[in-house]
Amino acid sequence: MSDKLARKLVQLGMLGLFLYPFLPLVYQRLTYRQAPVVLSWLLTWDPLLFLARLPRLGQGLAIVGGPLLVIALALVAGRFFCGWVCPLGTVLDLVRPLFLWRWRRQRQKSRVERLLAPGEGNSYLKYGVAFAALLLSLVSLKLVGLLDPLVLFHRAATMVFSDWVALRSPALDLYLAFSLLFAVALVLEAWRPRFWCRHLCPQGALLGWLSRWSLLNRRVSQACNYCGRCREVCPMGAIPKEPHDTSYQDCHFCLACESACPQRAISFGFGPLAWAHWEVRRRERGAASAARVKAQGFPGAYVLAERTRAERLLGLRIGRRGLAGGLAAGVGTLALWPLLRLTPTKALIRPPGALPEAQFLDACILCQECIRVCPTHGLKPAFLQAGLRAFGTPYLVPREGGCHLNRNCPHLCARACPVGAIRPIRPSEMKVGLASVDRRVCLAWDQGARCLVCVEACPNDAAIPHQGRVTVNPLKCTGCGICEQVCPVQGSAIHVVPLRGCA
Repeated sequence: MSDKLARKLVQLGMLGLFLYPFLPLVYQRLTYRQAPVVLSWLLTWDPLLFLARLPRLGQGLAIVGGPLLVIALALVAGRFFCGWVCPLGTVLDLVRPLFLWRWRRQRQKSRVERLLAPGEGNSYLKYGVAFAALLLSLVSLKLVGLLDPLVLFHRAATMVFSDWVALRSPALDLYLAFSLLFAVALVLEAWRPRFWCRHLCPQGALLGWLSRWSLLNRRVSQACNYCGRCREVCPMGAIPKEPHDTSYQDCHFCLACESACPQRAISFGFGPLAWAHWEVRRRERGAASAARVKAQGFPGAYVLAERTRAERLLGLRIGRRGLAGGLAAGVGTLALWPLLRLTPTKALIRPPGALPEAQFLDACILCQECIRVCPTHGLKPAFLQAGLRAFGTPYLVPREGGCHLNRNCPHLCARACPVGAIRPIRPSEMKVGLASVDRRVCLAWDQGARCLVCVEACPNDAAIPHQGRVTVNPLKCTGCGICEQVCPVQGSAIHVVPLRGCA
């Protein structure tokens, strides 16, 4: 019980660590005082994102130590990251007790689970998803950004802290569209424990594959009476029919089986891989005795499954079908990507320093970190304004907040971008759009009023009054949108149009 409590404390501590960068935003929204901007460190530890970015190393990679450390630790402690560190997994564990209507003991697979995983264990679909995402990352990081659990959690956290804390209506908000997959993971959790982690998560597939060489072992002593209680409480389905066996590609060492065992026969500890060989041989020698125990009528006894020694040791049986399925998913996704490029697109005002439009659409992972740190809250995620390919990418809405890069913003969007889709630039290089005055509604042009609000607000002296009327100097205008933000006319009489052409 103490080990299980320790795991919960570690999970909550890591969740608080990942949510800490959002606290200054909460403080600022509640007190209306200035607060420092803290950049998120969650995505810098993402091994799946790291591997997806390897072909783009020539563009620069900020941090490699974190992902490499997670990968190295997976070789030592298996999928500990999924069970102890992953914030999405922690949220799933926290909400699971709320689903009181679900039976806690469900030995029979549902029809969907039997379709996903016809045999013993969990689905191989997650390996196909991971393979497809990594293969598609050669041309675009979009699929990785959509399905990566760390990006998924960060996107949902941005929705919560950026919208609900600001007391905005969350109904059908654009952020919700990009956090829909997070809600799907919660719904699946209400149906089956850790369904997302067991069958769909590409990060879990990567770490599970590495966990074949885990030195952290689950050990079952001779005190085991084959009651099967460990199998019932395991949320990952990592214990096959033989309770002494463990599928290490699925086990995330949650310690649920250890605390549930009535005989206290289960323990965890480090050991060499040679121990696994010895354990396999010991179980094979004990197969006959286990069969005799079952024949004597002990309740809940199980027969050892007929598996090869290599399968017992590695615990992973992807085989030719799984490999062929993953390859087909990857090639199919890669083939569909050119069709997505053919969909019509429309130019948007991108953050200053954004890559050229085509490169930006391929590099952006939709994490919305730039949206979270924007001091004017002018950056928003695109819905369908620019077509399906630009879905979820950040763009500037000047009416919501102009870009202050040329005033007091230390280029937070570029510093926050974990994949280099936004690059730091000097304020003198900023040119994201061009402002134009709608003379039909402008107070100075339409009614002859002496309204010079935009002239006074323009930081570049691009808004020029001429005989009481406002014109824009295109050579000085940077498209920052501050004039559009401060215009007193409903809907604004001055609008910024992007300079970029359609992708």
